[in-house]
Amino acid sequence: MPNDYDRIIKENIEPLQLPLLRKVLGFDPPRLVPLEAKIQATLEREMDDIKRVVHDDPADDYGLQTEFHVTDEDLRARNLLHYGLFYHKYRIPLRQIVIYLGVSEPTRIVNNVLDIRGQRLEFEVVVLRHIPKETFIDSEVPEEVLLAVLCDFGQDQPASVVRQILWNLKKIVKRSERLKKYQKQLLVLSRLRKLESITKTEVSAMTIHYDIKQDGLYQEGLEKGIEKGIEKGIEKGIEKGLDLKERDFVLRLWNTGEFTLGKIAFLTGVAEERVKQIIEQDASAQPKH
Repeated sequence: MPNDYDRIIKENIEPLQLPLLRKVLGFDPPRLVPLEAKIQATLEREMDDIKRVVHDDPADDYGLQTEFHVTDEDLRARNLLHYGLFYHKYRIPLRQIVIYLGVSEPTRIVNNVLDIRGQRLEFEVVVLRHIPKETFIDSEVPEEVLLAVLCDFGQDQPASVVRQILWNLKKIVKRSERLKKYQKQLLVLSRLRKLESITKTEVSAMTIHYDIKQDGLYQEGLEKGIEKGIEKGIEKGIEKGLDLKERDFVLRLWNTGEFTLGKIAFLTGVAEERVKQIIEQDASAQPKH
């Protein structure tokens, strides 16, 4: 799996795994316990995410291996090896689930049964492009919302789906830093469906209305102001913090070169005349060459 996709899946595997399996397979384990990913029995293999599904009666326990794949490849021999090594170490059955993220219609990875003399292996394959986007797009979990870009769009146009994903992310992710992270992840995943250009356009077109009270610089300025307020009066200190934040925030938006004075005034809640004054003061304070 390419590094970019692998990194995103690794970052999101914990919040993704159970909701995805519940929605797609109706899988609802009583309890999951992480297991060591490296299994050595003469040959050492590092398997993808594996857990022990724990029941009240240990005799009902089994292993759970979830793998995400972008390429359409025959995994039967590989999964047989994983099953054998897993059973050799833990002496419990292993349920193997493969989640295919590729955009092309799969022909090889869906071969999920291996019958050889005295041995039968069967595992489950989930093809995301066959899952309706509605399964994930309205979720309250941002990692799930991202998966919608790899699902079946139905009759909807790609640009419309990407736009809805972005707006749903904006609705549930309140901090701008986190929102930008998910936008970048969406951009990477969209390449799998050859939608990178559309996604870039939609990200650029989406107006970002900053909640100034949630912004990191605002919080930092407020904290500094409060600290000074301990020495010179709490009320005066908070005013100082707000004033520092207001100036920094206005200048940061102006320096991007993407916002007009009027737009900055709208986003920050600062009067346009005050915005102009801050920018002019900063320009006059810059060293002249």
